[in-house]
Amino acid sequence: MAIINLDYGKNRLNAEWRARYHYAVYEHKSVFDVTKAYTRAFIVLKNQYDVIVHFTGLHNYVDAYAKGVCVPMRSDAKAKMHYVCAMLNYILIDNYEKFGVEHIFGIEKKMLDSFFQDYAFAKQSDGSNKSNQTIEKCVYSITGFFRKLCRSFEGYMKISPNDLHSEKTVFSRRGRAQKKLTPNFKVRTAPSVKKIFRDIPTKVFQIIVNQAFCHAPEIVFAVCLQAFAGLRPGEACNVRQERSPLGSGLTIISIEGTVKKVEIDLTAKYVLRSDGVDCGNIKKPRRQQIYPAFLTAFSKAYEYHKQFIQDGFEREYCPMFVNSRGKAMTYADYKSKFRNLITNYVCPELLHSNDPECRLYGQLLCENKLSPHALRHWFSVQLALMGEDVAGMQYWRGDSSPESAFVYLQNKGDLIKELAAANDMLADFLTTEGGRLYGKQ
Repeated sequence: MAIINLDYGKNRLNAEWRARYHYAVYEHKSVFDVTKAYTRAFIVLKNQYDVIVHFTGLHNYVDAYAKGVCVPMRSDAKAKMHYVCAMLNYILIDNYEKFGVEHIFGIEKKMLDSFFQDYAFAKQSDGSNKSNQTIEKCVYSITGFFRKLCRSFEGYMKISPNDLHSEKTVFSRRGRAQKKLTPNFKVRTAPSVKKIFRDIPTKVFQIIVNQAFCHAPEIVFAVCLQAFAGLRPGEACNVRQERSPLGSGLTIISIEGTVKKVEIDLTAKYVLRSDGVDCGNIKKPRRQQIYPAFLTAFSKAYEYHKQFIQDGFEREYCPMFVNSRGKAMTYADYKSKFRNLITNYVCPELLHSNDPECRLYGQLLCENKLSPHALRHWFSVQLALMGEDVAGMQYWRGDSSPESAFVYLQNKGDLIKELAAANDMLADFLTTEGGRLYGKQ
């Protein structure tokens, strides 16, 4: 009995000691070739003061890129690492008294079953349930992590590759037989009814641009880049001016004074500030074109933005968007300015509108937050209404896979009923608003 009590006291002390620590993801920005910036993530152990006490090396077993031998410098497994850290904290720290696992090698399949189930039912910060897609990403990330660990430490671990995956034969589109690994876990999920508020009627989009010209001229062109080229907010913050020493951020082809093609250089992420602060992420490096239907409207917006940004920026970088201190605008800056614009100016304008649809939308804005990501959604809706197929949607949106395009095309009928397609009327609108701002009317 004395031995049992002694063991219990030791475990109790161990549990209290472990509770002072937690696994976390640490990000480090590396600069390559002087100006190009890449982010590297690591799994670390932090104490109760959130100070790193140990770099674990576990990040080496989280795959960011599995397509070949050569790994692109921009590849980063940060998203998967957050799932792995959640699992490690759950089994090794939060539930140490329940599982009694001292080391990652001692983790068993039943413990992962428990984690996946609790993770699936845990509410998100806004009170909603996790989507099936999020839970699947978690399961695939963690099973892939353990599979790689098993390859390196076979014989030491209690979990085996057969516990993690089953191998099935599937056929590609060309009819070729391929082996596919499927996780050996079945997770019950709670119904997810969360709907992101992001639909913007074209008449409301015009009001957003109108109020931006009046109260936030520094982000008008960013709004247009998202709406006319489908850029993500962080990608818009990475755009450089044509005269940038880092290379022209825009390539404009004109024939007899008419713009025929515009390409935005998003092929690499550059350091755009002298203090090294990160401006935002580029999800898919590429050269993104302005959608042809919006070229005229884009040209008008760009003409006014060039007048706005003539001075007051760091010329060794020439960012397209700058803050009040003359440094490149970050994603956080842009998001804050956009939400301030919506809350303080757009919403009141809509609520006092003579248009019933605008007043109704203003009421929705009082109940929901509209983020700049909604502008990319507006762009995607316009692509669907203009007849783009899956391949076209994927190309113009700058997506790596066609899944998102399917969602818009499947709901195209509802979109036509609810949202009006935009065209060159936006060019006339921008001419009026920009001219009023710069005294040309």
